[in-house]
Amino acid sequence: MTDPPPREFPEIFDAFYGKVRAYAAKLIGPEEAEDIASEVFIKIARSLGTLADGAKLAPWIYAITLNTVRDAARSRASRPAPAAGRPGPARGASEGHFPPDEIADTRSRSAEEAQVRREMIDCFLQYVKQLPPNYYDVYVLSEFEDLSNQEIARRLGLSAGTVKIRLHRARARLYEEVRRNCRCYHNERGELLGEPKKSG
Repeated sequence: MTDPPPREFPEIFDAFYGKVRAYAAKLIGPEEAEDIASEVFIKIARSLGTLADGAKLAPWIYAITLNTVRDAARSRASRPAPAAGRPGPARGASEGHFPPDEIADTRSRSAEEAQVRREMIDCFLQYVKQLPPNYYDVYVLSEFEDLSNQEIARRLGLSAGTVKIRLHRARARLYEEVRRNCRCYHNERGELLGEPKKSG
């Protein structure tokens, strides 16, 4: 039996601030993670009274974090990335180690690469938000709270086998959506970059 989630803002802040900041750093880089986390908790403080189900606290905070990171990425992706001189399509990105695991390296990044990386984040996050609820919940607890399958099973009242299947399917679905809808490739340092495919 797991402890009930915190309900008061100071407890929520203590329990989740580090997780929000760490996840934002994985997605958009450590230099912006503090600002993202601060903005997330301003939103949490304003909206906490609207959360009816305390058991959904982590997914709710995760959704706020995704929206905040996505808004930040969009606001900084103001110029189109150049089409010439890019490496070919990415190979070897597996469903178990796809965004955010391969997004996060922010070292030695040119302005163009930084923008393209933000476009990839935007592309990826929109498909996370479209996961079915039963997939989304296990994905959140695995990615955001870094829980094991057994811990997720106890939290959600599921078997570990069900959690494993749903987590695998969530990652596979995300990988397929990103592969189909986002143009991904590696730069000369082996970093994964990408952008939404243009329609038409």
